[in-house]
Amino acid sequence: MLNGIRRFFAVLIGLVLLAGGLLKLNDPVGTGLIVTEYLKWMHLGFLQGGANVLGAALGLLESLLGTALLTGIWRRTVAIAASALLGFFTLVTLGLLISNPSMDCGCFGEAVHLTHLQSFLKNIVLLAFAAVAFIPYRNLGETPKRKYVSSGLVAVSLVAVLWLSWRHLPSVDFTAYKPNSELSASEDNDYQAMDGYQAYYIYQKGSQTGSFTLDRLPDSTWTFVRVDTLLRSPFPMEEDVVMLPFTDASGQYQDEQAVLGKVLLVSIYRPQKLSARRTERIRRLVQDAGEAGFSPLVLAAGTPADFAGSGFENKVYTADYKTLITLNRSNGGAVWIDDGSIIRKWSSADLPSAKELGRYARLDPLDQTVKYLTRGRIRAQGYILTVLAILIFI
Repeated sequence: MLNGIRRFFAVLIGLVLLAGGLLKLNDPVGTGLIVTEYLKWMHLGFLQGGANVLGAALGLLESLLGTALLTGIWRRTVAIAASALLGFFTLVTLGLLISNPSMDCGCFGEAVHLTHLQSFLKNIVLLAFAAVAFIPYRNLGETPKRKYVSSGLVAVSLVAVLWLSWRHLPSVDFTAYKPNSELSASEDNDYQAMDGYQAYYIYQKGSQTGSFTLDRLPDSTWTFVRVDTLLRSPFPMEEDVVMLPFTDASGQYQDEQAVLGKVLLVSIYRPQKLSARRTERIRRLVQDAGEAGFSPLVLAAGTPADFAGSGFENKVYTADYKTLITLNRSNGGAVWIDDGSIIRKWSSADLPSAKELGRYARLDPLDQTVKYLTRGRIRAQGYILTVLAILIFI
């Protein structure tokens, strides 16, 4: 009876770790952004260059530990590792709860957003489960040999999920710019004067981070970090309506160009990482999109001057890095927008050909959105069901 109870709680912890790890592996670039925020908060900014690798490693560690707990392999070693990881998460979320920085815990990627208090309480509960499941760290039961086979199969599939998500795009998009979202443009292009937006000025003082409005800035002992332009709540527009601000070379907002007619938008959040080959592919895409009847736009975390001689410099507009990496996780990826509705996305490795663009231009946009979303969800659900079947029946 006691062993059954201990095993039950071990399985619960395994399910939570596997779910959190899978959501991170589904969106490794987004996980890298979350890790970057943690590194800044911990004053380890010098490690930011490896944020994506750290995020991917964390997602793999969580999902592998979850798999091991579900199958029951290497029980004592896995129990100690899982307890240590949960203890680390608890200390980190306690720090977040005390300092209250303006960041999300990222426990479940972009899919579920928790407050600092909710994150801390979640980890406290999981630690309590771990105490019941693992202490004392002995007599944890035997593992059927076939479970090593099922664990190995799932481990290989997890690495495959990471590789596919990194090279292509997340199977399920949880960002603000997910397909079927509606974009809206400011009529006067004055974002500071809009009812829906508010500028927050982020300052630091030692280990403390604060968010201030323009009329309530801190004293000179605080150090300015950045400006965040965020939606006020409640936002006086329909749900799923988001803004995509970008400017021309003179600094004037031109975001209305993204919501009129058929638009193929290329987003480049790291121009310095754009290879000559990828630049040429974007040039061809811009040309092909125009010939197919799309209005091509290139949004970059740079200026048109940075793309002089590229062949598409007259289509380049400037946007914020975080906006672009949220819009499309792939540097140089494309987004199809139809009358302000986001239809579908492509990674830089999967840019559509001239023939495909011509076909898309003739198809019904709503039908394409449904097919794109359904395909991604079916892949994700099919993978999860397959993993569970392997863990249960092998």
